[in-house]
Amino acid sequence: MTTFKPQISPHYFRIALQSALAAVLFLGLPAGLLLWLILLRGNNSTSAVDPFIEFLQVNGLNKIFLLTFCSLGWSFSLGRISGYQPAWHIGLATMLAIIIGWFSPLSNMDAWFDGKLPMHLLYAVAMCGIVFSATSCVGLAYGLILRSVKAALTLALTTGLVTVLTLLLTIIIFNQFGIRVGDGTVFLAMSRVTATSLMLSAIMGGMVLGVGFSWFVENKQSDNSKDTRKLQ
Repeated sequence: MTTFKPQISPHYFRIALQSALAAVLFLGLPAGLLLWLILLRGNNSTSAVDPFIEFLQVNGLNKIFLLTFCSLGWSFSLGRISGYQPAWHIGLATMLAIIIGWFSPLSNMDAWFDGKLPMHLLYAVAMCGIVFSATSCVGLAYGLILRSVKAALTLALTTGLVTVLTLLLTIIIFNQFGIRVGDGTVFLAMSRVTATSLMLSAIMGGMVLGVGFSWFVENKQSDNSKDTRKLQ
């Protein structure tokens, strides 16, 4: 049975900070772990991380499985932050949403425009599709566990748009500093841009998702309290 822990007056600034921290640790870092390891190897010329890189590169699904597993940390953190219980509902919704998002057509947008766009634009389109697909699916899933169409649409659109805008802004900033994916002038440019943009998108998306989900949980709790008083 779904229950909601009492929350008298949520502090949304605190919720935003806690959600950002949980998102970057359990979503942003695992999502870009392979790239951070490649950067570590490239900058330090060390082979210690080679086994981990090979494991993540041997099969594309290994990265998704790692992200899905680590997302449990985010889910249980969000449960504590928002007061929603049981937290395993959030965990199951998050894992299914990540998997569905990964296999959705939006995650393969680079194939739609292959050969039609320059490399750096094709990269931006592909990343936007992947990030929007994953984050909007998570938002929809959270609305479903709250049994609210309004929550599903709101969380999906706000989280998806914020993460995509953050991603694009990061790519633009890197371009301004001469780091452009595909031009071959900067060593490991794609790894640098992608790893950073995933971390920043996780922070911003986590903040929006944490605050939005907590707000809907509070309203759900308030509605349940009113119904209980009417029955009494």
